[in-house]
Amino acid sequence: MSRHYDLAIIGAGPVGSLCALAHARRGARVALFEASPDRHRGLKGEWMHPPAARMLQQVGVHFDAPARATRGFVVFPEDGSEMIPLTYPDGSRGLVCPHEALVTGLRDAAINEPDVNLIQARAQPLHDGSVSYTQDDAEQSLTADRIVGADGRGSVVLRLLGLTGKPTVRSRMIGVMLHGAQMPLEDYGHLLCGGPGPIFMYRLGRDIACAIVDIPHRYSNAQTGDLLVNEYAPRLPVEIRPQFIEAVHGRRLKFAGNTIRPRLSYGSPRFVVIGDAAGHYHPMTAVGLTLGFGDAMTLAEHDNFDDFLAARFDQIRAPEMLAMGFYEIFVDHRAESRALRQAVYGIWRRGGAVSDRSVRLLACNDTSGTSLGFVGAMVVALAVAKTIPRSLSPRAWWRSGGIVYRLGARVGWFIRAVEELRKSRRRGELQNEKFHDKLARVFLASTSPEDEPGPRGESSQPDGSSRGESSQQDGSSQPPG
Repeated sequence: MSRHYDLAIIGAGPVGSLCALAHARRGARVALFEASPDRHRGLKGEWMHPPAARMLQQVGVHFDAPARATRGFVVFPEDGSEMIPLTYPDGSRGLVCPHEALVTGLRDAAINEPDVNLIQARAQPLHDGSVSYTQDDAEQSLTADRIVGADGRGSVVLRLLGLTGKPTVRSRMIGVMLHGAQMPLEDYGHLLCGGPGPIFMYRLGRDIACAIVDIPHRYSNAQTGDLLVNEYAPRLPVEIRPQFIEAVHGRRLKFAGNTIRPRLSYGSPRFVVIGDAAGHYHPMTAVGLTLGFGDAMTLAEHDNFDDFLAARFDQIRAPEMLAMGFYEIFVDHRAESRALRQAVYGIWRRGGAVSDRSVRLLACNDTSGTSLGFVGAMVVALAVAKTIPRSLSPRAWWRSGGIVYRLGARVGWFIRAVEELRKSRRRGELQNEKFHDKLARVFLASTSPEDEPGPRGESSQPDGSSRGESSQQDGSSQPPG
């Protein structure tokens, strides 16, 4: 017999469960579908910035051990220089929680609401607003005023809307589970640069830590073990290396693909996508859960879909560009990206207003496009200043000119992309393809296949020089990052 709900949510992971809980607290009747209750056991999101932690408090969901409060990040530059702590501003705290515990806690809170009905079945949304599913060997269906896809990157709602597209495959992610490891700074996320790709490491429990390793796709699966031991382990602090190597040899590993798919659309008033179904980025800046929770809470706060779009437009632009920008700076092997990376290190080491604002952006406490533009301009200006040679060598000035030219080209395309974004907003669109075409000329490593020339013949030479131009690497980074 057909039943009717205010909302049908497909996917009872963290974002879908929070969405169900937030809507039910506002009086909505919710059908919450989950086809694979155990799918949360892989390598999935566990780090939440302060806004995500506040959202959990807002709905009254609290996590005890092994969940831990986090204070920010610490960055280890690739040149082996002193680590750079980046503490969350104003004493705010984030949260890190094992994914399985996070899902269980949020799902239990949702289904304890009298107006949430958990249906463990594979759901198929239909264009007429109904959802079909099989339960107890019987075909069943229900209808809903709104159907929400919170079912991740392969969302069935995305397929229904014809919005799947083709995400950019960047690399493979491997989670190495470290037993008995001591973090250099407890309650901080550790970003280790250098090597073939970056490492993001954090405490996950009293006796366990997780090191998420980014492996470029040019390396085969057969190379993984030797690569982790010989190329990545030396980047770790000395006191952690034995546990890392032991975990690799013991195969205490989790695997996931790293794809980047910017938020092109949230769907339509009747069929909405949120979380990873709407878009996803490299996990290095850990914005996934925070943006997904924001989608869920904002959707519950706005009955009108256009109001929801307007609110999210203002809230996601800076975090998503920051996520792509940081990935670009820390993994790209072109000379202009190395110059930007050294400029970022310099700003963070000096502290002050620019550093504080950059950390607020990183924490998602500040989602202002103006703040992002200000910080970005200061980073580019410092990178240019540091590029100017202190000698009269024609070769040095030639290299400096090439780097400045390429930085200027990227800034120019970024300005064009922002203008295209403004046009989209005036037309009531979230984004359009022209915006991403222009953005692809800014973030070459994030949007172009590895080891291929970037848009319009951009070179992928290790130093960013054009083909045929001789150059010398400064040794500050091994490609990429």
